[in-house]
Amino acid sequence: MYYLVLLLAGCLSLPCWASLTQLTKPELALMQSLYQQQDRPLSSAKLNKHLLENQFLLATARQLNPELLVRQSSVGFDNDYHIRRLMVTLLTHQFPALKSIPKKQTTVPFDTAALSDLLGTYPADGHYQTEQLTHWANITLLDVPRVTLSQLISSQSMQNRFRLHQGDTELLSRLLNERAYYADLTAAAAPLLATNGLTLARLETLAKGELLRPPMLAFMGIKAQLHGERSAYLEQIRANISATDIQRYYKRHRDDFKYRHQLSALAVRFDSQDEAKQFYKQAQRKSPLVALKAAKRHNEFATDDAAVLTAITREHTHRWLAQLAFSSQPGKVTTPVRTPTGRWAVVYTEQPQYAYYPEDSETVRYQALESLTTEHAIAAYQNKFKQWQQQHGVKL
Repeated sequence: MYYLVLLLAGCLSLPCWASLTQLTKPELALMQSLYQQQDRPLSSAKLNKHLLENQFLLATARQLNPELLVRQSSVGFDNDYHIRRLMVTLLTHQFPALKSIPKKQTTVPFDTAALSDLLGTYPADGHYQTEQLTHWANITLLDVPRVTLSQLISSQSMQNRFRLHQGDTELLSRLLNERAYYADLTAAAAPLLATNGLTLARLETLAKGELLRPPMLAFMGIKAQLHGERSAYLEQIRANISATDIQRYYKRHRDDFKYRHQLSALAVRFDSQDEAKQFYKQAQRKSPLVALKAAKRHNEFATDDAAVLTAITREHTHRWLAQLAFSSQPGKVTTPVRTPTGRWAVVYTEQPQYAYYPEDSETVRYQALESLTTEHAIAAYQNKFKQWQQQHGVKL
């Protein structure tokens, strides 16, 4: 219900977004100029594709990820807030005269105590009740443009909402000033836009497409998502990957699952770093086995005191030393490494023997699912984009 209210609020504030399927020359010229200023030069053809692809992503968001149309994060600002900021940059870049528009100082209708009392305690889960939003919708903070308390607080980040609940009237004043300034800016820009064959609504749609491009590309698996997360859309693609798909992947990429199975190795531990350094230098000058005899040490991997290399696997009882051995370069003595117990170790390996992870191993399954999910996501994306172009008669 909370997100439904926010969605309705978003639709009432800025236009309900209809994607653009054809771009005009003035729109392309304006966006190209803006991108060049931002050191993002694109040819006319690439720019046209980029902007129309943004509109495809915007249309796809309506179908598959409608919550993203309101805000990108439950703790962040809503999209309308970001759109206004993008539009200020775009309009003042295109029409420098707009930079002279003054920023009015709005009178806040509450003092700190009244604001705090009106909003009450900030909800523990960050979500407002429908009754609260309905009540605040009847409280007008600004007449032109009309901004209600419900609209204002719904658009803010969690941090700003919390500050408003604490009675931060200075923040409230700044937010209202920003709204009033944007209204004045767009009113002054309207005739300039019309003269240049542009409209505010279409530019706002272009801005929203640019804003939602990164999160939608992540949602659809074209870009990596933060913290390795996967959207429900991607999870469904992943769930549809069959055992047969994994088998085929394994056959095509079998060499990718090759690993060091066994090494001939020695490991020596020392109480001090100086002793370890001395052994390392001796092993480099002569050989590890000669250095082992000269230092009267024993190979930690061996079951006796014989100064020989010992065949080991990753499952050796000295797990930490084995891990160091398998991560080292064969034929090279490692520099002294501090052990978890505070001692020092030097390792040497050679004659690696290789094996392949079995097809039914978790390593194969995980890597295959990761790769195939990306492959299928890219294929699905390209197919959806092509269908959208055909449906709307878009030519790139």
